[in-house]
Amino acid sequence: MILDQFLIFFDHTAAEDSGVSAGVNLSAYAGRNEALSLTVLLNGAKAVNLSATLQESDDQSAWETLASFPLAKPDKLSAILSFALPRAAKKKFVRLAYALTGPAAGLKLWAGITRDHFAPYAPAQYIDAGKVVA
Repeated sequence: MILDQFLIFFDHTAAEDSGVSAGVNLSAYAGRNEALSLTVLLNGAKAVNLSATLQESDDQSAWETLASFPLAKPDKLSAILSFALPRAAKKKFVRLAYALTGPAAGLKLWAGITRDHFAPYAPAQYIDAGKVVA
C-alpha cells in the first residue's frame, strides 16, 4: 500500500541508463516504529539488470549511501524488488539512485515507499493487461 504521493521516487517514468530521484521527506514517520518498505517495479519486454542505491541526507545537499540492492529482470516479465527500509536510516530525506545494465528503451520504472512488504506472485499468477504471465 502506498502511503501518499509524496513518497514516490519514480512514477512509471521512462527508464534511462541511470537516474536519481528527488529526495523524499521521511520526518513524518520518524519515531512511529512503523515498518516502511521500498518497492521498485520495472516493466517492459527487455532483459536488464538494475542496481538500486538508497541514499540519505539531513538537508538534501550531501547524500550518503545507505544500502544497495540488485534486481535482475528477465525478458517479457515485470520485475519487482521490495525490501524493508534499513534500520540505519536516521536522516530526514532519502532518495533512490539506479543504474541499468542492458537496453533501457521501452522500460518503465515505478519506485516508492510503501507500508507493506510486497509479496510477488508465483509463476502464472500475475496478470498483466488481461494476460497471464508465466
